Amino acid sequence: MSDILVCGISVVDAIARPIDTFPAPGGLRLFESLHWSTGGCAVNCSIALSRLGLPPRLVTRVGADFLGDFVIAELTRAGVDTSSVVRDADRPTSFSFVAVPESGERSFIHTKGASDTICERDVPEALLSASRFVFVTGAMLMNALDGEPTARLLARAKAAGATTLLDTVFVEGLDRAEWRRRVEPALPRVDCFIPSEAESRAIAGADDPGAAAREFQRLGARRVVIKLGARGVLCVDETGVESLVPAIKVDHVVDATGAGDCWSAGFIAALSRGRSFHEAARIGNAVASLSVQAAGATKGLEDPALLARVWDLP
Repeated sequence: MSDILVCGISVVDAIARPIDTFPAPGGLRLFESLHWSTGGCAVNCSIALSRLGLPPRLVTRVGADFLGDFVIAELTRAGVDTSSVVRDADRPTSFSFVAVPESGERSFIHTKGASDTICERDVPEALLSASRFVFVTGAMLMNALDGEPTARLLARAKAAGATTLLDTVFVEGLDRAEWRRRVEPALPRVDCFIPSEAESRAIAGADDPGAAAREFQRLGARRVVIKLGARGVLCVDETGVESLVPAIKVDHVVDATGAGDCWSAGFIAALSRGRSFHEAARIGNAVASLSVQAAGATKGLEDPALLARVWDLP
């Protein structure tokens, strides 16, 4: 077991492809395939870390239902420590219907379920003291943890000597004030903030990723990485120096589901193995490039030979 702790949302995904348009009310439209998979930021990242040889400890919540059983079974099969997964008798397991068009860029219809009740008390001091990296992922979809509770959790992690990381989920229809309420309190406790471009725009109110990163550092984040999809990632170190780390090109994007979570796994795994900030970003890009070449969040990471090659990047 590694010294990495992942805390955040778990979901069961029903991934349908290809769906390029939705039917009108009362209509019917056919698609070719339906794939059931574990999902959610924390689960995706944890499985990817395990396949990279660093199985983490995972704190999440699932329902006391058959979908929760499925999540636990898949995590166990992947080698993830599920001893801190909470079974919630009052909420169903979080669920997403994922529509994947021919382009590979997915859309989600989601119910938050048990993930909405993840809270501070789910993360005891013993877990924090045993962890060198603490990653909270899924902010905006954890009503009981977002905002000040996340700030307190990350402060406890830092006091225990851990490097802290935070990621968010893009939720349509929220105003900037709500994004700030849920994210801003935690930023002074974050060693590396790693939102997507859309999330950074929603929080910072800036179209330019560099300007958004500078705003996050002004609010207290030590380092910032903004995930730019096919363009790669923008890295801003603790001194404010910006650099673009280009994505690794692939011939065909099959499914971008979970690519950002796999990027996070590669990034954290590389930091854990002593790689520099920018080397870790390149390894994150390499892991994400494998992820998008198969249907499902982590299906593209099942070949150990391919995964081993990410460590040989220059």
